Amino acid sequence: MNKITMNNPFKVVMALTLLSNHALADDQQKQQITKFDQHVIQNAPADNFSGKAHFSRLPIMPSDGDVAPATVTFAPNAITNWHIHPNGQYLIVIDGEGRTQEWGKPIQNISKGDVIWCPPGVKHWHGASQHSSMTHIAISPVATADEKVTWLEKVELPQNLQEINAHEKQRAKANAPLTTRQLSLIPIAAFTATGNLESLKPALVKGLEAGLTINEIKEALAHQYAYAGFPRSLNGLLTFKSLLEQRQQQNIKDTIGAASTPTANDINYYQLGTETLGYLTNAPAEKPLVENFSPTIDYALKAHLFGYLFSRDNLSYIDRELVTIATLAALGNVNSQLTSHFKVVQNLGLKDSQLQQIIDTLKVDVNVDVAANSSAVLQQLKATQTK
Repeated sequence: MNKITMNNPFKVVMALTLLSNHALADDQQKQQITKFDQHVIQNAPADNFSGKAHFSRLPIMPSDGDVAPATVTFAPNAITNWHIHPNGQYLIVIDGEGRTQEWGKPIQNISKGDVIWCPPGVKHWHGASQHSSMTHIAISPVATADEKVTWLEKVELPQNLQEINAHEKQRAKANAPLTTRQLSLIPIAAFTATGNLESLKPALVKGLEAGLTINEIKEALAHQYAYAGFPRSLNGLLTFKSLLEQRQQQNIKDTIGAASTPTANDINYYQLGTETLGYLTNAPAEKPLVENFSPTIDYALKAHLFGYLFSRDNLSYIDRELVTIATLAALGNVNSQLTSHFKVVQNLGLKDSQLQQIIDTLKVDVNVDVAANSSAVLQQLKATQTK
């Protein structure tokens, strides 16, 4: 066998070309998911358009004839069987949240704006998420009599899929130090909770500059209604609205960011909230909160807070808990609830160094006394856990 050496450049080039083609062929046989925020945006040529427009190119679908589009809507937890498309298929998610999986690979979450290209011959399935419906446009070349879709066995999903996905998602985010973006949520939440709108404005600017999107900040401020009340939450939102208008007048372009994935109309938020609360606290959550003294508050907390708000996916569980901890810390005299939420972020995977980042941010960006009380609460919690 001839050896490929630098003394034989022709063979080197040929070998690299073969390897490149082989890798390209492998990529073409894999299901490709282009997330909404990963589309390569190109400006449309001014010669052919009036006004600003942009477009994203997608992989070319092989077809010798007509192409048939269809709209498919899945109810929550509805999915296809495993199947194979003889000529490939495009899926363009236009509403809700779903899942897809290629044979032998992990399940992947898909949501509004995502585009999935499944090449010919790839065994896969797709459908809605556990608690949300999903609608996608399916585009496939028209199959001939000899090229029908091959429908195969039903999918055997792992139990508690939503908990598994949420667990992996949150743990993955928790392994690294909290980011500047995440920490910038803390002063925003603290100043909103106390109604300190003058301090809130620079905190909002700092958050935008740290990478928070407009929709993420709006979501954080809306989340606070459950802890600081509607008046504080609304005042925070109105302050943010005014700030954005000022920045627009100064030609400052802030990133809008992804909106929350719409959820199904028929979802049982009380049931979902009970499951989410159990996951966050790592304990059964079936019994009513405050025992049976107030069914009203039990429903409000589980259905509205842990069901509806936590189902909105443009803030992670950890992001929401940072907002909550900052809100409770700033309000004061709610140390039992503050303790509970320090436990929650521990359950989500935050380590001592990350918890100290929270305390340090409260000290530097909010208030020394607020930080001191929060530190004392955290130290007391750790002391009880080591006994």
